[in-house]
Amino acid sequence: MKRINITLCFLMGLATALTSSGANCGNRIFTMSKSFDIIAAMQYFDKIKDVARFYNLTTDSTFMSCLNHVNENVKASKLCNFYSIYGGDKNNTDSCVAFFNNIKQNDSIIRSDAVWIRDIVELQPEITYCISALNSAGYSDYWDNEIEPIFERQINAYPVSENMLDNIHDALTEFSGPEILPPTRSNTYILNIDNAFNLSDESFCCTPLLLDVELEKKFRLDFLKVYIHENLHRLSVSKELMRKLDELMADDFYRDNENVARSHNEGRNEAFVVAAEAFISHKIGRRDNRSVYDEFKEYVDGSLVLAPIIYIHIPDKQKDESLNSFILRLFGNGTIKVGSVKAEYDRAMRQLESKIVSDER
Repeated sequence: MKRINITLCFLMGLATALTSSGANCGNRIFTMSKSFDIIAAMQYFDKIKDVARFYNLTTDSTFMSCLNHVNENVKASKLCNFYSIYGGDKNNTDSCVAFFNNIKQNDSIIRSDAVWIRDIVELQPEITYCISALNSAGYSDYWDNEIEPIFERQINAYPVSENMLDNIHDALTEFSGPEILPPTRSNTYILNIDNAFNLSDESFCCTPLLLDVELEKKFRLDFLKVYIHENLHRLSVSKELMRKLDELMADDFYRDNENVARSHNEGRNEAFVVAAEAFISHKIGRRDNRSVYDEFKEYVDGSLVLAPIIYIHIPDKQKDESLNSFILRLFGNGTIKVGSVKAEYDRAMRQLESKIVSDER
């Protein structure tokens, strides 16, 4: 399952502080979106309400009524996903206003039977009123002059070396096997928000707090591991493999943990990506064995029980084998099967524990 609504609190739980040297090249990882920011400004209106150009909106009863109704029924993450799915211009607030104004003339949107899409369609009048009011108050100019320069400085100062990025992408390319990842990378949008969330195309929206090196040191936060994770989500997962996961729900241990994962909006194929990220990060020296073990124990309350099983077998993955084909092989040879998940999980975790003991000798 995609990483929708990942909170900053979760990200702060990731292990190992970021350390890298060499020339800064954060602009190769991060990007910005004026349109996403104006959409998110509804949920985060308190951040800008005292800015002179927006202050009058606080006394506009219609605006505040619409704003409260929107925020009571939908989060910025859903609205940005909606906007991204249906091809809204990411850097033009006039186009953003027009997009929401014309929702009911968009056949693709109207034909959707997804409940969350229908909920947004129902909110269209209020959403359009709020975004139009923000735009008319000069949000585009405000973003150009007050938001973008700050984000640019933070992005350009973020300490990521060219060498580290090259190592990451070389490892991703090697790992992907025959399923070569396209040269376009997973975009990471820095927005004027206080949390983080995923988009359906596996792009990632996050707070500029992620660019604060001192916070990284304090909370042991490592954005590059998140970056590796999000890029791995671009690897395909077949319907056949998803059916295997459905069948695995007959295993009591797997089912109990999977239900915990789903309660966190995780689960399903998330374990594949967690295992792959841990493997790549360990290979390039960004995780030690303790960090890998802790990731499997702590991520989503340790409920992704397939992750350590997959991880310890990844060295057996063939060069010409996709991640999808490799995991299907684990199902096919009985490594992952109903009735044995707990035993395989315990075996994998014991193997990791033995590596930690060996490291500490």
